Amino acid sequence: MKEFSQEVIEIGGKEYTLFLNRTGILAWEKYSRRENEEVWKLRELYNKINNNEEEVINDDTNPFEDAETLIKSEESTLKTYKKMFWILLYTNHKLSLEEAEKLFDKACEEYGRSQVIALEDQMVDDANTDRVTNESTKKLPALRPTK
Repeated sequence: MKEFSQEVIEIGGKEYTLFLNRTGILAWEKYSRRENEEVWKLRELYNKINNNEEEVINDDTNPFEDAETLIKSEESTLKTYKKMFWILLYTNHKLSLEEAEKLFDKACEEYGRSQVIALEDQMVDDANTDRVTNESTKKLPALRPTK
């Protein structure tokens, strides 16, 4: 059973080993609690927008009413990924949060933010997935598919 994820990333010509296990995931949840609350607010706002109800527009309507909330939530999401990057680097490199954030920014310049974030998401999925046991056991009929 694989209970961790490890990847190597080259940033600025230097290799860094990223490592994540369940302890790292718990640390990320602990240190990102405030930002995650902002992310949930963003999701609630998007759900409100996407609930298929037509918005009523009148003379007092401000088209940018929720813009500040959206911007704050996006900033919070980015902060959570920077904290995850710090945790991914910490086991092997013992960088401070500030150093890890600078390295995250540099990695985003080199690879693009979407790829760096995708790598972090992939590592979380890998650390949380029991690929060995899932393949070697029979399917539980009462369990509905997740996707």
